[in-house]
Amino acid sequence: MHSLGTGTSAPRKAKSESDSGALKTNRKEDRAPAKSPLVRPFVERRRGRPFEHAWHEALETVHRLLVRYEEANQNLIEAAESYRSFFENAPIGIFRASADGAPLLVNGAMAKLCGYASTEQMLAQVPHLDEHVFAERGQWQSLFRRIQENGTLYGFETEVKILDGTTKWVLLNVCPVREGRKIVHVEGTAEDITDRKKSEERIRQLAYYDVVTGLPNRPLFEERLAEAIAGAEPANQRVALLLLELDRFKMINDSLGKVFGDRLLQEIAQRIRTVLDGEITIARLGGAEFAIILPDVKAISDVQQVVRWLLTAVSAEFSFLGHSFNVSSTMGISMFPEHGRDGHILMERADVAMYSAKEKGANEFQFFSEGINHQIRERLRLENDLRLALERNELFLVYQPQIDTRTGDVSGLEALLRWQHPEIGLIPPNDFIGVAESTGLIVPIGEWVLRTACAQARKWQDAGLPAVPVAVNVSAIQLRQPGFCELICRILKETGLNPKYLELELTEGLLMTNVDVMFTLIQDLRALGVKLTIDDFGTGYSSLNYLRQFKVNRLKIDRSFVREVPVNADDAAITTAIINMAKALNLDVLAEGVENVEQLDFLRAQNCFEIQGYYFSKPMAVDQIEKKLQSSFVH
Repeated sequence: MHSLGTGTSAPRKAKSESDSGALKTNRKEDRAPAKSPLVRPFVERRRGRPFEHAWHEALETVHRLLVRYEEANQNLIEAAESYRSFFENAPIGIFRASADGAPLLVNGAMAKLCGYASTEQMLAQVPHLDEHVFAERGQWQSLFRRIQENGTLYGFETEVKILDGTTKWVLLNVCPVREGRKIVHVEGTAEDITDRKKSEERIRQLAYYDVVTGLPNRPLFEERLAEAIAGAEPANQRVALLLLELDRFKMINDSLGKVFGDRLLQEIAQRIRTVLDGEITIARLGGAEFAIILPDVKAISDVQQVVRWLLTAVSAEFSFLGHSFNVSSTMGISMFPEHGRDGHILMERADVAMYSAKEKGANEFQFFSEGINHQIRERLRLENDLRLALERNELFLVYQPQIDTRTGDVSGLEALLRWQHPEIGLIPPNDFIGVAESTGLIVPIGEWVLRTACAQARKWQDAGLPAVPVAVNVSAIQLRQPGFCELICRILKETGLNPKYLELELTEGLLMTNVDVMFTLIQDLRALGVKLTIDDFGTGYSSLNYLRQFKVNRLKIDRSFVREVPVNADDAAITTAIINMAKALNLDVLAEGVENVEQLDFLRAQNCFEIQGYYFSKPMAVDQIEKKLQSSFVH
């Protein structure tokens, strides 16, 4: 049995080893696990761990997954609640709309912005944004087209209609929501920017429109003039530029007050609008200057007709705050392309033409020409020279005697300003007084005249010559200067001249610009003791009422009446009436411009005995006056 068992066992063992070796050699899948250091410990670990441990780990894993799921779900709920709260309580409008413009979702702020009480009301009553929300039809199509082309749209400003019929400005930010390449709907925000737009419009009004008249101002006018020129040039059209300025506006504004002046400007602006077509640009450039652009001018005669209409409309009577009067104006015109192809050049040349029109008189107009351009250049040169004339001692005074024909004595002297230009020579006052007044130079020059005349009168008196009043013309600009009475008082004190020997000559127009103010000023001047004379009497208002109010000392009959009294019955009647009226009011009366014996005889016959004119004497220099004061003028 032993041998059988041994024999039997040995071959099996050998076969087993042989088979095992064969397996090891030929079956790679059986060899790989045995050689892998990673797999064997894992297999062994699994086979070696108790079942209870694995079960507990599995339960823990499931529990952790459930906890994480609950946390994620809670986070989603909180996020949804947060989004819903943000959506419903957002201070700006939020909306969702279909591609064709139907509102799908709106929040409370969006509904409120459009005037609805609730989101439900807005969604129920607004089937389409373009028809019921946007103020301008076609806005949704425009907005959607831009989204298709550019994607998200930022800062789109538009007007929306409110339920009550009003409108608001909103700022939209809109983004597309796509499925593939197709936009299925859009989502966006809407912010009310009405207040901001109003502020911007207010700023624009301040920047480009005149506050008083509502007309375009200078910057906007210059832009529109450039546009008119740019449009006219390729079409070979002509453009007319008109500058209109009110005469004496500064005097009116200063004497009657800013409220009155502003009301006058508003009235003039309205009159201009009434004459011109609504599409024509009208602007206020500043002060009392208006500008007008006439496009596509066919003929100069058409411009002339418009200008005449404007001058007539402006000069119509104006009444406000108890004052009624007529306002005159002057106009200058330049033409594109004849007078320039640039807006600034056309403005300058229209301005030159306007100054030329002023020299012609009230309610006149002038087209630009090279001739008047030369005149204006000379005027500007004169203005510059006049600024230096005072400090260079080029100004001096001459004096024209006023004679009492009953005695032949000099009863007074009128101080007259002269200018000795170093190159031009002697310049007549009519050639530079207007320049002095328009530039404001009349103020320092007028003060110099007053001081010089008072000082000279005192010198004559100190020299033992007869004491006679010296008369000085005062312009409206001087009289309106603050502290004019104080200036007169100071000059009298500095020169030592007794106030009764200073006579101030004022015009009728000056006194009537603001009666209340002038009345107070005249009272103050009379209180100083100076004499007051109304110069050129008969050419202005000639009102008995203001003569009674102002209580001046003397009237001077204007030379235009005196010139024709021997041959013109009307002038003779007017002169006689003035003399009789002055006597009835206990006023002295003097006739100026007496040049022949016929005029003198007429005046004497009417009991006018104080005379001034070339018949007795031309204006004289200081040394000549000294001799005349020592003798009499007997004729």
